[in-house]
Amino acid sequence: MKKKILFKYYNFLLQDTYNRTLKYNGFTPCGVCWNSKKSQYIRFDVLTSLLKKFSFNTRLKIADVGCGYAELLNYFTEKNIMFEYEGYDINKKMINYCKKKFFNFNFYLNNSPINYCDVCVMSGTYNYAVTDDIESWESYVIHNLSECLKKTRLGIAFNLQFEKNRNIRNNIYYTNVQYMFSLLRRNFIKIEKYYSYTSSKDIYFLIYKN
Repeated sequence: MKKKILFKYYNFLLQDTYNRTLKYNGFTPCGVCWNSKKSQYIRFDVLTSLLKKFSFNTRLKIADVGCGYAELLNYFTEKNIMFEYEGYDINKKMINYCKKKFFNFNFYLNNSPINYCDVCVMSGTYNYAVTDDIESWESYVIHNLSECLKKTRLGIAFNLQFEKNRNIRNNIYYTNVQYMFSLLRRNFIKIEKYYSYTSSKDIYFLIYKN
């Protein structure tokens, strides 16, 4: 019960943070605490390639969790990549913006899928931490991943930034790769990790449903 209350509080703090960044930067990479569109798209390239690990030929139904202003959907359109898409975010302004811009797609105000999907994708969703308590933030991440997995048929693809030692600096959470891999293995059945030379500060994880 205490954790549920705490995690709701974290969601409130995240909503407030992004309301402030949107006020000053608008619906841009800076508005969702990204450095640039280029860095966004590099991560999208890696995550999209990893989706083939789940199914190479099938047209997957993707739940974009922490969708922001749905730049991943823009990326899919620009690259002519065929996925079924739904977006989820805890920020109401983001969701309202997406509903107006992408009226042919479904967007929901939630931190996990409402409808069943094949794969949940989170690009940078858990990088911005609203606490200095590392273990508490990691518990929040595991909780959200667990909730997301419940509504997937195949699994989850997500990324984190990493350094030698786990830390939270300037509100950015940096994991230790081996620690996070072990933590995920304690909570889920099958885990894989991937590095990318184009995205050298990020570690990518796949969580399989079965």
